[in-house]
Amino acid sequence: MPTRDKRHQEVITRIKAIMKNISDDVLLRQTMPAVELPKIGYDNTIWSDQKRMLTIGNKTVQVGPHSAKKIPTFSQYLVMANAVRRLLDEEMESTIRGMYYATLSTVGDEKNKQKFWNSQEDSDDAIKAIELMTNVPREEFSVTSKPKGMISGPINLLVGGDLIDCNLGSRATSQLIPTNIRDLEIVDVKADFVMVVEKDTVLNNIRKSGFIKKYNAILMTGSGEPDRATRMMVKALNERWKMPVVIFADADPWGLGIALRYKIGSESLSYDSDRLVTPDAKVLGMMFSDIYEYNIPEVARLAATDEDINRANDMKKKPWLQDRQWKKELNLFLEHKEKCELDAFFKHGFKYLADTYLPDKLREAGII
Repeated sequence: MPTRDKRHQEVITRIKAIMKNISDDVLLRQTMPAVELPKIGYDNTIWSDQKRMLTIGNKTVQVGPHSAKKIPTFSQYLVMANAVRRLLDEEMESTIRGMYYATLSTVGDEKNKQKFWNSQEDSDDAIKAIELMTNVPREEFSVTSKPKGMISGPINLLVGGDLIDCNLGSRATSQLIPTNIRDLEIVDVKADFVMVVEKDTVLNNIRKSGFIKKYNAILMTGSGEPDRATRMMVKALNERWKMPVVIFADADPWGLGIALRYKIGSESLSYDSDRLVTPDAKVLGMMFSDIYEYNIPEVARLAATDEDINRANDMKKKPWLQDRQWKKELNLFLEHKEKCELDAFFKHGFKYLADTYLPDKLREAGII
């Protein structure tokens, strides 16, 4: 029988305490049970000047069987808490998708039968609630997501006891970043800086150009919306290994939002910003102004959709996006109603992005 992981035991103890408190409410205090947790969302997200990131406010919500509307959510939280306890009791690991299937069932009689979860989004919300109730991130109770982050360059990782040299064959391939941070350790870094790009397709182009060796860089991507493991890796390289971090994303409101996830955080994970956010990261591009300064042909530009425009207007209203640079860029986007992908630089040649645009931006920022 393996020795139980101390952190896992701590989570189990906290979950049992929550369950006991609910039981005591019903049996001893004869009151309606409820769980209290921080409220997540825009109206409870605040900007911290001291930390230079989004943080969670003091508002809380109570979830209990006080009304027919709240009964399903309360039940879902309890079922998920019990599933997490079982996962840890068995010393196993699961993805968030796996937790959805492990708790999937039907409720009601034959005439009114329905699924316990309306969608995996409800299941994911319940996992997030367990994080908030226990004050433990899900990775530490062995609930992870599918790996999507990639890394390449002069860095060695210890993954589950195996040493991974991310510079081996770096012109041909990248390494996936494990989502279970408990299995990952950075053991050696010999780069001069870290460059994060929005998409894996762009990373592949830059990597094949020989950029890593030429500029002694680590290349990373979250393959779109970054997962937590990628964001934690970026933060560790910047803060513990003192690596400058630069970020490049597509010139559209969504790309800017993805870049800012790394730098300032997000409303949905404001409670976990201390683990995920890298305030010293520099967002260097692709700026909306780059579309015109680098003469991206009109045929390679994309017309903004109504959704894009609404997103940009919404971003302009955020108190934490009042920086002159962001307002100027967003206003330029709203004026021209055009957007552009980093891949559009291929119109100038397949090596232009890695040989011209990126070095230009890095020199302007004093990175190279």
